[in-house]
Amino acid sequence: MFEFYKNWMEFFFVVVMIIGLLVALASPSATISYVIAFLSGMFAGRLVYERKNKIQLPYFLIIAGFVIGFAMGVYYGSKWVVIGLFVLGGILSYKMYNKKILKDIRF
Repeated sequence: MFEFYKNWMEFFFVVVMIIGLLVALASPSATISYVIAFLSGMFAGRLVYERKNKIQLPYFLIIAGFVIGFAMGVYYGSKWVVIGLFVLGGILSYKMYNKKILKDIRF
């Protein structure tokens, strides 16, 4: 029997991997795939920055699930360029949040 509280990380890994695959298959060109990969990396960088003083491993694995699914589904363009742009977007976003160039607005 599936116990969600024990297996939530694996569950979300698979769900986000399928979402990444579907998003990649819906991308009509290499340029759009590259932009989506970069922006997804920016979102991932923000998540990593937000969790920098807390437990991170489950979130890294869930992010990796998205990247794997997206790279599997890229029809137009290079899978290595997609992965590189995702990593570049994540690093850039993390550094921009760390230097307070980007700010999180919460109520």
